[in-house]
Amino acid sequence: MTWAPPIAAHRLLGDGSTTALLRPAGEVDWWCAPAMDSPPVLWSLLDEQGATARWTGVRLSASAGRAAGPVLTSVLQSARGRVECRDALHCDDDRGSSLVRLVRGLDQDLDLEHELSLGGFDQPWAVWEGGTAQVGEHEVRLLGGTSRQDGRVVRTRVSAPRGEWAAVVVTFDPERDVDVARLLEQVDEAQREDDELVARARLPRTSPQRAADALRVLRLCTNASTGAVVAAPTTSLPEAPGHDRQFDYRYTWLRDSSLAVSVAALLGRRDIAEDYLSFVLDQTKQRRLPSGPMTDVRGEQVPAEREVPSVAGWAGSLPVRVGNDARDQLQYDALGLLVEAVSVHVQTGGRLRVEVWDLGRAVADQLSADGLDRHTSGIWELREPRDLVSADIGIWLALDRAVWIARGWRPWTRRRAWVRARDAAKARVVGALLEDGGLPQAYGDGRRSADASALMAVVFRMFGRDDPRASALVDATVRELDCAPFLYRYEPGGDDGFSGREGAFLPASWWVVSALAACGRVREAEERARALDRAVPALMPEEMDPESRVGLGNAPLVWSHMEAARALYVLDAARMRDRWGVLVLGAWRGGRWLRARTTRSEEDT
Repeated sequence: MTWAPPIAAHRLLGDGSTTALLRPAGEVDWWCAPAMDSPPVLWSLLDEQGATARWTGVRLSASAGRAAGPVLTSVLQSARGRVECRDALHCDDDRGSSLVRLVRGLDQDLDLEHELSLGGFDQPWAVWEGGTAQVGEHEVRLLGGTSRQDGRVVRTRVSAPRGEWAAVVVTFDPERDVDVARLLEQVDEAQREDDELVARARLPRTSPQRAADALRVLRLCTNASTGAVVAAPTTSLPEAPGHDRQFDYRYTWLRDSSLAVSVAALLGRRDIAEDYLSFVLDQTKQRRLPSGPMTDVRGEQVPAEREVPSVAGWAGSLPVRVGNDARDQLQYDALGLLVEAVSVHVQTGGRLRVEVWDLGRAVADQLSADGLDRHTSGIWELREPRDLVSADIGIWLALDRAVWIARGWRPWTRRRAWVRARDAAKARVVGALLEDGGLPQAYGDGRRSADASALMAVVFRMFGRDDPRASALVDATVRELDCAPFLYRYEPGGDDGFSGREGAFLPASWWVVSALAACGRVREAEERARALDRAVPALMPEEMDPESRVGLGNAPLVWSHMEAARALYVLDAARMRDRWGVLVLGAWRGGRWLRARTTRSEEDT
């Protein structure tokens, strides 16, 4: 039987330094440490023989259901009865992360065995001396219980009277101990902070839990010390099992940082939006503009792509890759999302700092200059650059938002060149419209290559609510790429440089909801949102197989969660306008803006 642990069944742990994936029966099958882009120390997600941390002789009994958090609770069934488990990642004063596994017997005294192996992948396996092992350049300790070594595996017996907690801790922290009472205090405090994250947000009325999960995933996939958000905490989960569509997403994309600003602002967490803007500014201090679509979590260059030959791969999907060769690509659509994020930030009460405006203005100046390179890789990171329609949508978006910001906040800014370039970009897009109202992927393609990125022209209002081209574009794109309630990003199985038929793309699937709502087709948007919400797991991967409903691609994908949260916000706004009219919608948005400004003033004082 092919080794393929269900991707969509996982839950996410994080502590601001590292992330881990937890399977329903209590196995931690993915953990990159001591940083999010470090070689994984646990990786049985990709190989049955990979390093793992798991309880033996148990099965799932019940889960608390939270998809992501610093602490996850579940109940396992053992031969001796039910066992309550609290799994946590915890980093104390930047000394190093710890995987904390707290257990207690619910029916009888606790007597349970834990298996641990560490290392491997593309580094040596851990060699244990007592309770200490060397993993790469780092020392790891195993605390709690009574341990014995069995080859590469360390087996730990934990015991406690019924109802009392015991712990196993795998730690990079040289000062960590196994004081169970103290561990429980730390876990409870992490849980309270996580609850506060959501409690302070303004969640949409439609599927508020989906938006809450989006905030949690965003926080856990963010490096607390730098503010960098990784696209996903995993590498090489396949988009087409058995083929070569495996990539490393443990890096920070300008696209995702920009979406984080927008979504955090829309959900009322202006403080979080400010943090992500600060990260983008930090990355542009020396270069003035983002020189590529991604960096690592420290703001440095992403490693070149290479293969890891010793890993079997999920469902035998090879190659397993680390690094990413999209690091030097040109993506105008990502720059569009950056300036859009600044506009959303100020619309929702954020401050337009001088350095933020300097960045937005520099992007607008660059995109309105003569001689712009027309061949880009775009938001799908095509390995062969093309003259993409989505590039002009991104150029239009950046310039349109820069013009809007300048009119309201910097009216003395010269912007004639921006307006001319914005209008020229839109004219090129309009000129590419097909007879049925759709758009091709690249100029000159004709009807041969529908692309979901065309929906951005409606989502971001290049074609407004009352423009008949908006609905025609949505209908044409959905007609060509639909696998309801999902959407392919482009026709699967086409010639994009890789083999296999990939799944439906979840961010694009949520775009349909946003686009329908933006067109005023509120009922259709609601129906699509409900169907999509039922069809996707709480922890969303990159793609779904529309027939089997199996999750595919790296997980959780921050982009999937950001588009879901934004779509639900847009749907709320469209519903309000549809029911009460544009004046009430304006008052609602004005109230949100005023509350954000008031909160900011209180925080500043």
